Amino acid sequence: MAAVASGMESFIVHPTLDADCHALGQWRELRLLLHRDAHVRWFILVPQTDAIEWHELPAHLRDQLLAASTMLGAMLKRDEGCDKVNIAAIGNMVPQFHFHVIGRWKTDPYWPGVVWGRSVPGRSYAVADVKDVKGRVLSALDGGRPPVNP
Repeated sequence: MAAVASGMESFIVHPTLDADCHALGQWRELRLLLHRDAHVRWFILVPQTDAIEWHELPAHLRDQLLAASTMLGAMLKRDEGCDKVNIAAIGNMVPQFHFHVIGRWKTDPYWPGVVWGRSVPGRSYAVADVKDVKGRVLSALDGGRPPVNP
């Protein structure tokens, strides 16, 4: 499990998210994750909070989620050439609040359906690919400022 110091004593990303994703770092009070399924560009944003529902989030965390998802969505369309960007907060399997930002292509194996609960083997990220995505994400969010390590 990945722990991060915060206003809370410590913050731990849920073990399922930790196992399913590559940690990209932190932006403000959001943990930035990249889902291991490289068929789509799937980011998961985890605010540092005990709240589990959108309406329970402090306003500043909702603002951060909206800002980050807007910037990541723009990056996915502009730089990745995604046909569609899906965003959602549907944490039924993982009780910890998390927010999905998913770049979709008409050629991805899940199109036009949902990506949730589906897995097509054969496409994962190499270490160099994760590092590249991390750099582009942090650049999109912070204009190139150095990342905060997870």
